[in-house]
Amino acid sequence: MKNLTRNISVFAAVITLLSCKQSVDPDKVVIGRIEYIYNLKLNIGNNTWPGFSDAKFNVPLIYYTESNCYIANPTDKFLRLINSEPVYKSKTLSVYKTNLLDSVPLHMEARIELEDTSVYNYHEPYMKCSSPELTDKFIPDVHTTEMWSTMVMHEYFHGFQFKHSQFLDFYHKNVSISADTLCKLYKSNNWFKESVDKENELLLKAIDSDSQTDIQQAIAEFLKLKDDRLKQTLELLNSDIKIIEDNYETMEGTARYIEFCLYNKFATKQPDANFVKLDSFYNSYGYFKNYSITKDEWLYLTGAPYYYSVGFNTLRLLDKLKVDYKNRLFKENIFLSDILREQI
Repeated sequence: MKNLTRNISVFAAVITLLSCKQSVDPDKVVIGRIEYIYNLKLNIGNNTWPGFSDAKFNVPLIYYTESNCYIANPTDKFLRLINSEPVYKSKTLSVYKTNLLDSVPLHMEARIELEDTSVYNYHEPYMKCSSPELTDKFIPDVHTTEMWSTMVMHEYFHGFQFKHSQFLDFYHKNVSISADTLCKLYKSNNWFKESVDKENELLLKAIDSDSQTDIQQAIAEFLKLKDDRLKQTLELLNSDIKIIEDNYETMEGTARYIEFCLYNKFATKQPDANFVKLDSFYNSYGYFKNYSITKDEWLYLTGAPYYYSVGFNTLRLLDKLKVDYKNRLFKENIFLSDILREQI
């Protein structure tokens, strides 16, 4: 009987130890992921896009779980309006916890309010993202923390764009047509789609070419096709989309560019042993081993939201030509197509 009692006690102790090992404080997981995102921002600011991680371009992060919201580096206005409890603080990061701010099932967007002065994000962009677990339920391809983080960085970059007052003012005054309008034009008009697809092919041709003559010719042909299509859109459909298209090519192309740069970085990045233990969704960059862009055709081939790929490929071409565009975009009223036009 004593042996039986001893065995039961040992078994119970083992179960207790296993339970303790497997149970991770959810606050620690969330904070670990937020720190991971902020470290990626710092890396991008240092190595990919100057200024992205500068304090003046801070964009607060709202991280949604099924039951709570966590807010990283909120503004004073947010803390005045929303009852929040501090859960973590370091030299560069303050994290608060509050009730769910809304019932939207999935968040992955940078949000800014331009009219209602009473809300916390009036003229102050906030990055909103659901947890990797929630995101995976709606977007099955996003099944690791690393892949989730590339989406977060894409949207974070929109927040960075809106932190530039000149760009935000221009966007507010001039972007009056939804991006959905561009998608509808692409889907509904064969001549429009055929031209866009050809334009994108010319960008890819220039990216792949080693001949300066061929590159110049491809750029010139690209710009002519684009100009002709925009003129035809105005004449046939009475729709002037030039500023809208240029704007979304620049906004979405640069955000996709940030994603792609992370893909390349993750291809050689060593996993964090401590993060492996903390985050069960972290897969040590397995998807990105030996990464090649050909693995993800959606990055560079055109589809209904064609302005993503066209903008992204324009950036790749400007990189090839060693053009300094990162110190001009969002600071000047200039678009990618304008900078490309300067190259011929």
